[in-house]
Amino acid sequence: MKPRLLVSIIAGIALVIAGAAVIVLAANQPPPRANETYYPRPTRAPGVPPPCESTIEITFATDAEMNKAAPDLENDDRFYNQSFVTQAQNYERLKRAFANQPDVLKVLRPESVPAVVTLMMSYSGSKTTLLNDLRKSYGPANVADPCATPVTSTRPVPTTAVTR
Repeated sequence: MKPRLLVSIIAGIALVIAGAAVIVLAANQPPPRANETYYPRPTRAPGVPPPCESTIEITFATDAEMNKAAPDLENDDRFYNQSFVTQAQNYERLKRAFANQPDVLKVLRPESVPAVVTLMMSYSGSKTTLLNDLRKSYGPANVADPCATPVTSTRPVPTTAVTR
């Protein structure tokens, strides 16, 4: 057998083995991991209302209640990019937001701050129907529709320090 023919046969066999290895490795990839990252809430300027076309918030008195509802909300195809904020995370966020208002910080307690789930709607049906379904599942006081939030409110509003 000629040496060139032998080298060509060995190279062909090596290519077949490499191709088979790529196929086996591609087929044995682990499934994608569930969303484990914390998505911070988007920051907006004071006085600007939140976008309401596709955002729904559900508040829970405890982290345990939120964790109980989390699998159902994560697997609900009417939503995408679900954001889960624990009581501790929400407390820290509110401390930063109200840093310039010590009177508000005095009454703020970690156990009094709710856990919050923010849902982005991918649902093309009626938003009212969707909100009613969520209110039946999680209680009417816990499901907030940002579009229904009044323009004026007596509750404290975070102030933003302007630095130049």
